Amino acid sequence: MPYIAKRPQQLDINTKKGQESLRHEREMLERIEGSMKVKLVETDKDKDAKCDGVIIHNDKIGGIFESKCRNMNYMELLKHGSWLITLQKILDGQTLSKMLRVPFLGFLYLIPDQMIFYWKITDNMGDFNFGFDVRRTSTQRTINGGRALRTNAYLPMDRSTEII
Repeated sequence: MPYIAKRPQQLDINTKKGQESLRHEREMLERIEGSMKVKLVETDKDKDAKCDGVIIHNDKIGGIFESKCRNMNYMELLKHGSWLITLQKILDGQTLSKMLRVPFLGFLYLIPDQMIFYWKITDNMGDFNFGFDVRRTSTQRTINGGRALRTNAYLPMDRSTEII
């Protein structure tokens, strides 16, 4: 039986909204580098990598990260009390953290307020640093719309730190 190659997956990052989000993400990453005195190296945006990048500190991998931009302000985020992120992303980050023996961080950029928060989700052994709620909920599928029923993690705001 002949091998049939899969069609390339159309990634949302390649759409107009995706490119706008990427511009905001790169602004955020640049600010994080300056504030935290680290180098952030992104994974290839043309592939669906299991994390968004690695953190380089003193010429070594100091962590891995997931980054998101949200078109919501700080007051809206506080009403929710947590950052919603798919549980699978958290579990993938935890696995990489365990394998590389580095912490897994989550970066969130609130576009209207230009505020950046981070959560140190795991320690350098891949153990979670705090508890969080997990619920199966319907959310927007991608930046381009649609709906998806997923198992999501809700990272508490009181475990976040603002990056100035």
